[in-house]
Amino acid sequence: MKHLSMIKEALDQVYSERRYFLFSGLFAFLMFSLNALIGNYKLIFSEFSLLLVFDLLVSVHSTMSAVSFIFLLIVSLLSGVVFSLSLFLVKRQLSYGAGIGLSGIIASVLTPACSSCALGLTGILGIGGFLSVLPFKGLELGVLSIVLLGVSLVYLSGKIVAKVCEVKN
Repeated sequence: MKHLSMIKEALDQVYSERRYFLFSGLFAFLMFSLNALIGNYKLIFSEFSLLLVFDLLVSVHSTMSAVSFIFLLIVSLLSGVVFSLSLFLVKRQLSYGAGIGLSGIIASVLTPACSSCALGLTGILGIGGFLSVLPFKGLELGVLSIVLLGVSLVYLSGKIVAKVCEVKN
């Protein structure tokens, strides 16, 4: 319960500024689009048109199982939230002049993005055969992505709600 109240307090603080809704939505859409389109990269590069890209995005639910699609939606939304929390932290760190923590925050932005596109990148990397020997045919990676994003959410929320004293020169 402590973590849930901490996350709620952090989300209230971050989303009190309306622009973070936009950042979350745009990043979530980017992650969803990347995952939806990456499996068809050869088709997109050979026959590129905006109509093709739109059709691929709209019909993504028919190219995967319902569970995979739900995982994709959850991971995309969590990635958007973690991205906004990270941006909020970067802005606050820079306004306090504490740029030392910037590299850790940037790493926290990149980590969720990589874990959320792990399912789509496996085909390009040639790991698709490996997924077939897993007991749940790769759905384990979706669960792992959600867990990692949840941990990132708790960690970033703790950083946002932490009370710090202002250092005087």
